[in-house]
Amino acid sequence: MEAVAEKGEVIVKFMGVLRDTAGPEIMVPIKGKSRISDVLQDVQKKLEPLMDKNLLSKILKYSRLVLNGVYAPDEAEIKPGDVLMIISPAAGG
Repeated sequence: MEAVAEKGEVIVKFMGVLRDTAGPEIMVPIKGKSRISDVLQDVQKKLEPLMDKNLLSKILKYSRLVLNGVYAPDEAEIKPGDVLMIISPAAGG
């Protein structure tokens, strides 16, 4: 079932290791003009109890960001109701 953002929130969806750790998605409140980087800071605070802080920082740094279906830089503006997907880097061998 697709989540619906409340007024003043964005939906943050996870792929890869973040999905394994935090689940498929969370809601993040935003205020006024916000950037993806602001949302990423809030995501990091929410996920720190679930994952090593340094590892989480590295994962977020190297993840691909998709805003409303389009790849976006972390400086991009984000608005309430938007959907941000964080695609963790792949690992393995």
